[in-house]
Amino acid sequence: MAATAALLPVESGQHVHVRLPHVGALPATVEGCAGGVVTAVLAVPDARVQRLAGAEVTVEWTTGRGIQRLLGKLELVPNRADLLRIAVHGDVERIQRRDWARVDAVVPVRVRGIDENVGGDTSTLNISGGGVLITDPWNLPLGLDVRIEIEAEPGKTIRALGRVVREAAKDKKGIRIDDIGRDDEERLVRLVRDRERAALRTARGR
Repeated sequence: MAATAALLPVESGQHVHVRLPHVGALPATVEGCAGGVVTAVLAVPDARVQRLAGAEVTVEWTTGRGIQRLLGKLELVPNRADLLRIAVHGDVERIQRRDWARVDAVVPVRVRGIDENVGGDTSTLNISGGGVLITDPWNLPLGLDVRIEIEAEPGKTIRALGRVVREAAKDKKGIRIDDIGRDDEERLVRLVRDRERAALRTARGR
């Protein structure tokens, strides 16, 4: 049965992410649900959203059972760059939570701000399927949306969109991956698994 106003499993005040094409996931707070429409206020207004009226987007939030996702069509509110309306269609989808393995890996990575001209070439310190820890010589601000290009091996680049979410130590920042293509995700997971196997062989003395 399709989700209806009475069955929408989100409520006012709930923190969610609205995932948009070419932009990635933006944090927001649900303002209300009525008539099969979720109204959400972006934590930080984003001018790119104004070009996406009518686009297919998802509303996502996390519970103890995994990531919950609703699919809908984006409606913009005139004169409100921070307010989104998502006309929901279909049932809520649950994506099983994945506990990403994290491995030490020093590989070249390019990190550039999407809307700010900051960043450049640096290296990773560790990598998982859900994010990377990098050396940060630019003091990237928390909350910055970035493009990531990981040189997994010569001539093979893994591209993703992410957000700076953690300051692990001085000159070290954690970046969460918010949007990545299927092929790039497979390359990333394969890179992590290969590094895991190599570390295990080293620990066994082989």
